[in-house]
Amino acid sequence: MLSKRIIPCLDVKNGRVVKGTNFIALRDAGDPVECAKAYNEAGADELVFLDISATVEGRGTVVDMVKSVAEQVFIPFTVGGGIRSLEDIREILNAGADKISLNSAAVKDPELVKRASEKFGSQCVVVAIDVRERSGGKIRIASVDADFKGIDENANEEDNSKFPSGYEVVVAGGTKATGLDAVEWAKKVESLGAGEILLTSLDRDGTKSGFDNVITRAIADAVSIPVIASGGAGKMEDFYDGIVDGGADAVLAASLFHFGEIRIEDLKEYLAGRGIPVRTLTPALKLWQSLKKDKQGLVPAIVVEDSTKDVLMMAYMDYESLEKTMETKLMHYHSRSRNSLWLKGETSGHYQHVKRASLDCDRDTLLFYIDQDGAACHTGNHSCFFTDIDLG
Repeated sequence: MLSKRIIPCLDVKNGRVVKGTNFIALRDAGDPVECAKAYNEAGADELVFLDISATVEGRGTVVDMVKSVAEQVFIPFTVGGGIRSLEDIREILNAGADKISLNSAAVKDPELVKRASEKFGSQCVVVAIDVRERSGGKIRIASVDADFKGIDENANEEDNSKFPSGYEVVVAGGTKATGLDAVEWAKKVESLGAGEILLTSLDRDGTKSGFDNVITRAIADAVSIPVIASGGAGKMEDFYDGIVDGGADAVLAASLFHFGEIRIEDLKEYLAGRGIPVRTLTPALKLWQSLKKDKQGLVPAIVVEDSTKDVLMMAYMDYESLEKTMETKLMHYHSRSRNSLWLKGETSGHYQHVKRASLDCDRDTLLFYIDQDGAACHTGNHSCFFTDIDLG
């Protein structure tokens, strides 16, 4: 069995992460960039960023916010909301997203799924399917202003025979019924080239009553592409049930993670204890989580020559550079001037080979003992600390 993924979802409206019940009664859950950064460091396997009002308000996704979020994460990152064309998709992927999610646009123009998968690859194309269970031949939908209005007598008079799964696809944040059966639509988008399905039960969304494992299992059995279960998680057991009973390849939640009710690390430990394969936190990530960072999210690193105990230099590290340093045993830093990863010695040949490392008592500074090839300083001096100060 492949590792099952734990995915926090950032529903964004008016520049803030929000969460509600049945897609309404929204409450603030924080800044999207800070949330994304925290989840990246907490061991999330992926992130989903949904601009939930973009389609209803008839505007595009907030690209600048996508860029800011992408700068903070080193895990796969999906973006949805207001994406209607290949140009929109290109813009979002260029902004830093790994995947895009199509929902209302796919229903309106199913061939967009095919064009997107042919242009960018199926691995980039997620189709989000929001569903409601039908009752008495009708489903409940919300009005365009997102106030819940109960049963819409005019829009939903079709006989249930049109919906063999018992579930109908809804779009525009749950404000519009489509007349599409959930399972048949899932099979259709797979045939068009979708690489993954993000399935959300709007009946369960925010209720903490558990995933709708009936429709999740029906779709998981009907398609061969991964299915992400979303909507309704309230406790750790719900995630287990979504994987085992629902057949989900990944499980997604929002408020449980946003408001600290369940920690991702604890959830993974719980699932692993019940025999579900999950990706565990790496040593680099565990260390990074424990460090105190400056306002730019960086940690200073002091470098000492192991043989002489001479202090050679001081530079800054972010998570990416720390991870690379631990992986390769060669010093990597974050270049503040270039805002990019910097392998010491990549151009000069003056590599720094890590021997051991320490952490100070405040957990805000790293100390590395290294073997130095050539000079440590770009001036050609053995150490960057070659200028004496007259203390008077």
